[in-house]
Amino acid sequence: MIFFFLLVYNFLFVLVLPLVVIILLISNKYRKEVFYKLFERFAICNSLNKTAKKTLWIHCASLGEVRVVETILENFEEEYFVVLTSVTKSAREYAQKLQKVNFVTLLPLDIYPIMHKTFNVIKPDLLILIETELWINMLYIAFRNDVKVILVNARMSDASFKMYKRLKFFWNKFVGLISVVVARNKEDAEKFKFLTTGKTKIVVSGNIKYDRNFILNSTRKDFFLKNEDFVFTAGSTRNGEEKFIANVYNKISFVCTNVKFFVAPRHLSRIKNVVKILDGSDVKYSLFSKGDFKNNFILVDVFGKLQNIYSVSDICFLGGSIVKKGGQNPIEPAAYGKPILFGRNMNNFKSESEILIKFGGALIVKDVDDVVEKICKFIYDKSLIRKVGQNALRAVTSQKGSLAFTLKEIKEILDGQ
Repeated sequence: MIFFFLLVYNFLFVLVLPLVVIILLISNKYRKEVFYKLFERFAICNSLNKTAKKTLWIHCASLGEVRVVETILENFEEEYFVVLTSVTKSAREYAQKLQKVNFVTLLPLDIYPIMHKTFNVIKPDLLILIETELWINMLYIAFRNDVKVILVNARMSDASFKMYKRLKFFWNKFVGLISVVVARNKEDAEKFKFLTTGKTKIVVSGNIKYDRNFILNSTRKDFFLKNEDFVFTAGSTRNGEEKFIANVYNKISFVCTNVKFFVAPRHLSRIKNVVKILDGSDVKYSLFSKGDFKNNFILVDVFGKLQNIYSVSDICFLGGSIVKKGGQNPIEPAAYGKPILFGRNMNNFKSESEILIKFGGALIVKDVDDVVEKICKFIYDKSLIRKVGQNALRAVTSQKGSLAFTLKEIKEILDGQ
């Protein structure tokens, strides 16, 4: 039966691929991704300059998962030959800078001949998947080559689980080939237990993202900010939220002249549209890329600065939570001891947001007036900023420890070979 499903999957993959490419080309968000190092998508690599060390193939989707990998690699006591594959351009570019990674490439297409060649080139001793990277041919060929697979920091959103659940008759044939699933929490563990039907060892570790090193050397002077400035940062905003934040800013600026707003859209491909939105909202703004911060509203139109901006902010707002996009990861701003605001749509980071609420490090907001009211409370009560920020930091500290647990599981597999 598994061979039939494999055949159907590959047939459908090849059939749908041209349509996917067309959609990506039409999309502003992913157009640049299509032709970026296209040859890597077809595994155009005959050999690697490998050493006698054991080879770890680590695969992740995007930048957030690469940072999980970075945390893992920084704490490896032994050296391995590390091959890292990713799905997105930004993830690959970031991974290229990691010292303990020996070879970086985009994930080749999950078509049997291409993935088979990839395994023949990499010859991994262990395949480490991050979060929810489940590729059918990859899992099957690993199994056929006696390569153990471990899924770490495993998570599955409610929306994704509904899809997997409907197609359980198909997915359990392949997800069940994973040797170990190290889940972030009990809820995720139960989802993978359901999908693997008892074939896979499943353990709960917590979220590795809490174990990252969050130390930065950024100061307010780096962003032309004064100590007395009140800094509000809206990170990873989605379509519909820039107008929302602009309305908040227009109301706040009447009562506080030294307020500074940083707004960082999730996708830089939307910058032109965001500019139109701000122009239509009568907001005088500065572009971060120009280095001219004369206006109090700064549109962050560059990549890789949000973490630094979070670290010098007074309050942070998480995008994707007012509109129904599932929110963004609240761990970074919380780790810098910042009070956090987000809307009710935090489904993609349900456990993280619930922990922050429980510790009193985050506040849920529902509309413009609600955000304005909460910001004003922080502006007029600096002790409240410190209190809620410390609560956010305590929430992060309480969740540390996943990394050591995960490293132990990886080492057990390697030692058993």
